[in-house]
Amino acid sequence: MALPMHFIESEGPRAFSQGVKNHLRKAITTSKRRGAWFSLDRVERSILNLATRLDIKFSSLDLLRAIASILKKLELYGETMYAWLQRGVRLAWAFSAFAEASGNKSARSWRNDRAYAVYLGQIFSNATGGQTRH
Repeated sequence: MALPMHFIESEGPRAFSQGVKNHLRKAITTSKRRGAWFSLDRVERSILNLATRLDIKFSSLDLLRAIASILKKLELYGETMYAWLQRGVRLAWAFSAFAEASGNKSARSWRNDRAYAVYLGQIFSNATGGQTRH
């Protein structure tokens, strides 16, 4: 989630700060949708929340490094969670169909259980070394 060059080349620190804040808001929204936001600890979430809400200049190199580190984490967690969810949903449907055919009437609800799908995706991704077959 690197900042586009027009943020860096734009005129003045005010425009740069607004560009950074807009980028952070989009990253936070995307990470919440993917479920990666909740894998951050409270300090990391607080840094991003404060950076978007307070009227600050992003001139501190330490602050920018901290934000970049957190954004990298979000990107990694988001991609991983999304891959687990994608794979897990397919498995949940397959397991649900088999269990339902075997007489388990409540198995249909497994198809809509996000936590179950992520769990299946994580377990079976680890079992196969992260490789997927299509």
